[in-house]
Amino acid sequence: MMKNYIQYTKALALLFFFAFVSCDQDTSPTDAVEEKEVFKTVEGSEKVLNGSWGQLMETYYTYANPGFGSFLRTSDAMGNDAVLQTNKYGFGNHYQFSALYGKGGTNTHSWNLSYKTINNMNNILAYIDNSKGDAGEKRRIKGQAYALRGFMYLHLASSYAFAIDKDPNALAVPIYLKPTTVDTQPAKRSTVREVYNQALADLEEALVLIPEGYVRKQKFQIDYSVVLGLLSRANLYARNWEKARDYSDRLLAKNDYLMTETEYKSGFNDVANREWIWGHPQTPDQSNASYQFHYLDVTSKDSYYYSFNADPYFKDLFEDGDYRKSMINWAPDPSADIEKASVVWMRYGKFKFKAGQLADMVLMRTSEIYLINAEAKAQLNDGDAINKLNEVKRARHAALVSNLAGKDLLEAIWLERRKELFGEGFALVDIVRNQKAVVRKKYENNKVEYAYVVRDANGNEETKTKIMTANGHYALNFPDQSPFVANSPYYLYQIPNVEERENPNL
Repeated sequence: MMKNYIQYTKALALLFFFAFVSCDQDTSPTDAVEEKEVFKTVEGSEKVLNGSWGQLMETYYTYANPGFGSFLRTSDAMGNDAVLQTNKYGFGNHYQFSALYGKGGTNTHSWNLSYKTINNMNNILAYIDNSKGDAGEKRRIKGQAYALRGFMYLHLASSYAFAIDKDPNALAVPIYLKPTTVDTQPAKRSTVREVYNQALADLEEALVLIPEGYVRKQKFQIDYSVVLGLLSRANLYARNWEKARDYSDRLLAKNDYLMTETEYKSGFNDVANREWIWGHPQTPDQSNASYQFHYLDVTSKDSYYYSFNADPYFKDLFEDGDYRKSMINWAPDPSADIEKASVVWMRYGKFKFKAGQLADMVLMRTSEIYLINAEAKAQLNDGDAINKLNEVKRARHAALVSNLAGKDLLEAIWLERRKELFGEGFALVDIVRNQKAVVRKKYENNKVEYAYVVRDANGNEETKTKIMTANGHYALNFPDQSPFVANSPYYLYQIPNVEERENPNL
């Protein structure tokens, strides 16, 4: 509950500083000080800001839960298109819908990380106006604190409640706007609309405060474009179509770059990619978040688990010529002895480790903004919607669409989101916000001919084939054996037991 949480994070959670120097994040505490001392200078507030980001992205709960990325992995594991490998570690219970509903570790991890981050931002906002330092830096850091708090409330609004238009007055999660202490009374739950409105208000304030000309040193830092992207995303989820259109229009006017085929096939592991608007860098010394690629990377021998495979039917959604389709193929485990292997999974080679088991984490891409823009305009019957959808398809060498409107156009946009954003954390969020049901189908053709190359001692190559058992979806209903339906409580994060037990105001 919030009281336990407050005591655990006493005086700010105060403070696990993570110093970001160049790309380095010191993930061990460097100091624990009185909060008034920390916030006497602008530099101190920026340390809290950067430290909170490092804590959010790098903190383990279990090895299946490395930081905020674990919530993105959860969303995809519970969607239509990822098939979790049965004999590999990580997110299998999420795939089978027992983790969140059973109040497993991800619930606690999400709750603690979200409210720790919110509390740290509340402390920055409470003290920074009276701190010493450059007024422009003060304004920028204040804006970034609002943006990060808004980002966390967006996560809470879209994960702990059904779509806003199902019941905007349904209870969601508490809102805290001031620093908490051991004497703070735990808050009651706010409504879905109130939590979305808080996220939007924070992001709007951030857009006012962060200079449009601010040039960040690293891509994890929140700049003007990131805030425009978050406002586009948040307004889409809150079904504010005009604002989602307007903010995404503004962002695309600043940056409309879509990566090339070569860039797309390079592994989704590098923040230097021009299409990445926001990402979390990794270095040999600061690499906790890279652990997620042990799930996402299903084609490299460096990967331990390679568990996020694709539904065989997912490949059929891509037209011939779309280079994304060429990245999806049957294959055994990357570490398997091919002569002994008997099982294959549909491997999507989208995510690949860099050398040294490092991989930067993508948080926002221009393609998402195109698709937000397309969806908002489709909802507004704006003819430019199909153009924006086709821009993404054209960049991927996919067949363009024409003569679509209304629900058919929306369905095409939602399908493109599934294809383009696979593995980036949007699957279940999209299902919930659009009030859809998870759709999975058993793969009936469970035997496939697999071709592979063997080399003899002299380096001569020979192509062989063998019949292998092909795997598709195996979790085809909820744990109680009921069918997948829209607006199921199995889809939602649950408030942890300790919070329910000790917060009398819920």
